[in-house]
Amino acid sequence: MRTKLLLGLRAARRGLLTIGAAAALMLHQPAPSSADPAMWVVKDEDSTLYLFGTFHLIRPETKWRSDKIDAAFQDSEELWLEASEGGDVTAVQALVLKHGMDPAHPLSSKLSSEDWAKVRAAAKHAGLPAGMLNGMRPWMAALTIAVVPVVREGYDPKLGADRQLEAAARTSKKIVKTFETPEQQLLVFASLPEQSEIAFLLQMVEEVAEGKEYVDRMADAWLAGNTGELEAMTLTKMKSDAPELYETMFVRRNMDWSDKIAAMMKGSGTSFIAVGAGHLIGEHSVQSILTRRGFTVTPY
Repeated sequence: MRTKLLLGLRAARRGLLTIGAAAALMLHQPAPSSADPAMWVVKDEDSTLYLFGTFHLIRPETKWRSDKIDAAFQDSEELWLEASEGGDVTAVQALVLKHGMDPAHPLSSKLSSEDWAKVRAAAKHAGLPAGMLNGMRPWMAALTIAVVPVVREGYDPKLGADRQLEAAARTSKKIVKTFETPEQQLLVFASLPEQSEIAFLLQMVEEVAEGKEYVDRMADAWLAGNTGELEAMTLTKMKSDAPELYETMFVRRNMDWSDKIAAMMKGSGTSFIAVGAGHLIGEHSVQSILTRRGFTVTPY
């Protein structure tokens, strides 16, 4: 579950990292020269849209960009992201506090004694004091347990693929647009029913002990453009174990983004769309939705 979230979320990642919690999938070593993350292109007579799936935390030595990615990016007049904090970290922090904290109702009071013991053990494994989690809502505690250990390992949110592309776009004066606001992204989790939040937390508690080997395999699959492996390791299990989260996090958002992309195709020009890789795999991927709507989507 940790890696599933890491493929999809951006604004929550940024805000939560400011107080030690977020969700992001990391890379464990420099990419080989043959690194080839999957991309797609949507075309009609006068429009070209490149679709690229990102990872949100990357170690400094990782080389993930390819000539193919760079060519498509340079060819594009604008960059579309899931969301952007626009440099206003304080505003994102305020949103995290608003939607992620609940000190009046401690986390321990929402769990059975057995489940709270499991959360405390997972916190210890992550190097966190359980008291730090007790004032959080379940969804935020889940993300905190998931990400803190990997950040401690040196994976840098400032080097996420989306962050690097955004910086390059602003430097080259490309137009930067977003599908969502930071608050909308936080509400992906904050709008879940409490029991779904708790189920999410307990799933993360189970998976936090899996170690970095599992995440390394995910990273290798992404670098190789192995979308089948990514789907098998992420969305397949999420659909069965947390269907409400899957519906909220992926299906509904992919439908909404596809509506916006369809509107973009009515215009003209070239755009580069960079969203979490989880949105570009599986039966409910953005490409699948666009294809069902009659657009021509091909691997790039």
